[in-house]
Amino acid sequence: MSWYVLDAVDGAFERTRKCLFDPFDFWKWVKLIIIGVLIGGGANFNGGSGNLNTFDGSDVSAFKDMPTGHSDLLHSISDNIAADALGYLIAAILLILLLVLILSYISSLMEYVLVESLVSNDVRFREYSRRFLGKGFGLFLLRLMISVIYLVIIATITLPFILYIIRQPEEAVVNSIIAMLVYFLFIFIFAGLILAVVGAIINSFVNLAIPVSLYTGSDIFRAVSMVLKKFRQDWEQMIVYWAGRTILSIAVTIAVIIGVVIVLAIAALMLLAIDGLLYFTLSALLSGSESAVWMILIPLVLVQIFLLMLIIGFVTMPARVFVKYHMLTFLQMWYPQLEIPMFDRLQLHGDHF
Repeated sequence: MSWYVLDAVDGAFERTRKCLFDPFDFWKWVKLIIIGVLIGGGANFNGGSGNLNTFDGSDVSAFKDMPTGHSDLLHSISDNIAADALGYLIAAILLILLLVLILSYISSLMEYVLVESLVSNDVRFREYSRRFLGKGFGLFLLRLMISVIYLVIIATITLPFILYIIRQPEEAVVNSIIAMLVYFLFIFIFAGLILAVVGAIINSFVNLAIPVSLYTGSDIFRAVSMVLKKFRQDWEQMIVYWAGRTILSIAVTIAVIIGVVIVLAIAALMLLAIDGLLYFTLSALLSGSESAVWMILIPLVLVQIFLLMLIIGFVTMPARVFVKYHMLTFLQMWYPQLEIPMFDRLQLHGDHF
């Protein structure tokens, strides 16, 4: 019996070579890098609130000797400040939540753009983005539903521990907290591992459903049900696929890290040498004007940071494309009823696609 996860490796290598290097197209790489960043570049939004000064009893007592009118005025001002601060905090949280939702939708949309770009070997960013607005929204809704389910599960696990601690007598709270934290830590780690495995499985089904949705004309929910139906018919290949993809992901990640470290080290040393030479040259030409030197160097350093980020994108792009092509090639073998219009028509298991 042939295992498709292994057979797909050669096809994925060949397709990656043709897409990225035959011939090399700089702007195609740039567009693919942008798509990759929008899919999962990982913009982290760390929402934080400043220290809001509130007025407790000691603050009020400081004004007890003031006339009644002044005291009432200060109370009114403090209440207004507290209300405004709370309003700003709520507005900031809502804004961050809105930005997260927008980026999540863009990420879902770009999943379709990436698949179509690799299948056709023709990256048309604007055209594909307009074409798949609806499908991207469907994927966004599916992922949002999955995220809500995760949050409900985590809250269900966490809430009983919190309620137990709250109900304890005041003198027993400290001991209860320590005992419950130890117990909760083991439970949370165990539950976290289970959720991580289940999440990876669900994510694999969703990723396979994206091209199914694209090339059957169905919505993502229908596509997921089609993938699950195929899984019930041929579950052995999927079990091996999960194991193989885990090993493949580890190997690709190690290779990418090594490549990024080597390339960044070389690029950083070259840029540091250029910056050092430029610094001493400018210092000699603009003697006595250190601020003018840094006014020239700081924009240059910012440009260099952007170049380093672009270099990282170029180094990691072949790995990202290879992994996606591997998934598409596996899907062609595992789900032969699905007609994926691949640009190269590679021969897979004696059939021409």
